[in-house]
Amino acid sequence: MVKVKTSRYVSYSPLNRQHRGKPFLDLVNSESWKTFITENLDKYQYKIAVIPATMEYRPDVISFSIYGTEKLWWLICAANGIIDPNTELVAGKQIRIPII
Repeated sequence: MVKVKTSRYVSYSPLNRQHRGKPFLDLVNSESWKTFITENLDKYQYKIAVIPATMEYRPDVISFSIYGTEKLWWLICAANGIIDPNTELVAGKQIRIPII
C-alpha cells in the first residue's frame, strides 16, 4: 500500500505574502481558512488566557501546559489568527484557548 501525502495547500487557497522580506504562503488569512475556522473552531468553547513571560513566543509550551502535548501548538495559533508566534505571542497578550 502506497501512502500518498496531501499538501495542506490543496485544501485551502493561501495568500502569497511576505514576512521579514521573504515570501510565504499565508493560510491563516485566506478566505478558505477563515471559512474553516468559522465553521469549526467557532463551535468550541474557549478560555481566555494571558501569556506569561515564561511562555512568550512559545506556542508549544503553552500547548503542553494546557493540553499535555506540545503538538497542538497550531490550534492555539489558528484560534488566535497568529501567523508568526515569534512576533505575535508576546507576554501580557490575551489569547483564546480552545477547550477540547
